[in-house]
Amino acid sequence: MAFTTRKVFQVGDEVEVCSKQDGFHGSYYEGIVIENSGDKYKVKYKNLVEEDDMSTALEELAEVDEVRPVCPKVWPDFFPGERVDAFANDGWWAGIITRKSGDDWFVYFPSTFEHIAYPKKHIRLHLESRRNGWVSRNGRVFSCQGKPLSCQKRLSIVMGGSSSTSVKARLV
Repeated sequence: MAFTTRKVFQVGDEVEVCSKQDGFHGSYYEGIVIENSGDKYKVKYKNLVEEDDMSTALEELAEVDEVRPVCPKVWPDFFPGERVDAFANDGWWAGIITRKSGDDWFVYFPSTFEHIAYPKKHIRLHLESRRNGWVSRNGRVFSCQGKPLSCQKRLSIVMGGSSSTSVKARLV
């Protein structure tokens, strides 16, 4: 299955915008596309507000490569070392599960060296957007709705020939 990260969004589509600003690099913020100019999107944020008017949702231009579909909320049984996103400070921040204590999961953030406890409802599996779905760090593929996808075919490696370096592969 070929994946690309490029997707064209229409006005009204729900998206996430990746911040590239210092101190916010790699965090994602939910919003709605309110304008598509081809090379940029104007996004109205769900949780961010104007600095001078806290009752008005922030609107700003985002580069095409900063915008992706809203990540599905996938809540598996997390394990230490698993890459996740934690919802904090109005956005999703990438971190790593370190342990569970009671109902909380502890997440370590390498960018800030912080170690913070979150309830499971504020954590999701970290996924990368692809045209046909989402991919986790360990290669698990999910549909746009967050359901695991499985491949019906398996790859069979057949060793043969006169050379020990000769390898043939076929789908079975």
